[in-house]
Amino acid sequence: MVRKLCNFFLFPKFSSYTFAALMENPQLKQLILKATELFKKYGIKSLTMDEIAKELGMSKKTIYRFVKNKADLVKMVMQYYLQTEKEQVEQIIEGSENSVEELIKIADYFMNQMQEFNAHVLHDLKRYYPESWNIYNHYQFDFVLKRVYENILHGKAQGLYRTEVDADIISKIYIGGIDVLFNQELFPVKNYAFINLYKEYLNYYLHGIVSSKGVKLLEQQNIFKKVSK
Repeated sequence: MVRKLCNFFLFPKFSSYTFAALMENPQLKQLILKATELFKKYGIKSLTMDEIAKELGMSKKTIYRFVKNKADLVKMVMQYYLQTEKEQVEQIIEGSENSVEELIKIADYFMNQMQEFNAHVLHDLKRYYPESWNIYNHYQFDFVLKRVYENILHGKAQGLYRTEVDADIISKIYIGGIDVLFNQELFPVKNYAFINLYKEYLNYYLHGIVSSKGVKLLEQQNIFKKVSK
């Protein structure tokens, strides 16, 4: 029952199917993958449905069998992208030896992804596609927040993070800080590359919570320098 309700709210036009089942439809899969590629390359607002159809070699009539409008397509792309990211993050967590390594590897994956994005994608989402932006925010304050919270608890248990760090407060500060990086008044995209902002933020965050043992791990292994440049 819960799964059916989730499918209904996330995929109202296809409420009787799971997302994995939807992606088994060749035309829908092609649409979502190509739209993801185009949005990353050109941004979202600048692309028209005519241009997307042309790139796909697919008629708009066919596209509108799967989505109601461009905003609906953006939402489906967002859901696909976040599901893919979630799977990658869970694999990284499972394969990491400690909490510091886990956080660095996740950040490395994230920044590698961001290098593929047009600088205006996130701004476009926040300003013109509020429903998709809300999906992103829900993902941040649900899945990501939980993983950061767990990372802090494990890091304290491993002696890599300071024992006095409050996992509940600091995990929420971390998520809230990410939102500040999107603030166009503070960091306009024409002046600041998001990947550089995030790298500085991660450096700041890590050095604020690591213990002396954690600092040695960072210095001895040059683990932070492994993050994508």
